[in-house]
Amino acid sequence: MKKIQGYCFCFLLAISLLSCSTFSSSPPSATQSGPRVLILNGKQISEEDTGGFTSWYCKDYVYGGPVLVEVGFFGNLKYKGLGFILYDGGYTGELAHYQRVGLEHRWDWGPNENDYAFVIKPDGTGLYYDFSSAKKGQSIKARDVYKCYQR
Repeated sequence: MKKIQGYCFCFLLAISLLSCSTFSSSPPSATQSGPRVLILNGKQISEEDTGGFTSWYCKDYVYGGPVLVEVGFFGNLKYKGLGFILYDGGYTGELAHYQRVGLEHRWDWGPNENDYAFVIKPDGTGLYYDFSSAKKGQSIKARDVYKCYQR
């Protein structure tokens, strides 16, 4: 009987300790301290070298939840027209062409440089488009919708 009570006590202790700890799916940056560092197209890019990042993190439009996508652009005019897209709430992603089109922000990327697009409307709605299999002149609807917040 005492053996069973001991097992139960250890099990409850382990559950209690695990419930107090936090788990992170990925660190906020490729480096744990100092300026934020992203890995874009396999190369490390520091916010120090690019004049900082302006970015939006995006979550599921209906359910919220974890960050699914982050998009942004660089502060230095030397990088005008360049931006980035980060996947799965992490710090790894791809370089993208960035432009402000009227009130909307737009990123284009992919093997042909315009296979995919991400657009943020003035109300914070993020729209993901996949043009990779579209025929020329074909109208495409957004594949996914996100709620985006400026970081």
